[in-house]
Amino acid sequence: MTTREHIIEKIWSMPEGELEEVADFVEFLLMRAKGQGQTELAEDGMGEYLGQLSDYEEMLAAGTIRWK
Repeated sequence: MTTREHIIEKIWSMPEGELEEVADFVEFLLMRAKGQGQTELAEDGMGEYLGQLSDYEEMLAAGTIRWK
């Protein structure tokens, strides 16, 4: 049995709910193999953070909240 076949067999035995995590890991490995991993992973999810940061800056400027 090849490594690929062994991995596929294990995936078939996994509960459906855990397959999304496996899919995410496979995507990470594929991106890393293509040399895209670092930048895209570092930027992934930053949009929400930057939006929140902007909101906090506006609230600080308006005096709605204070820095402690």
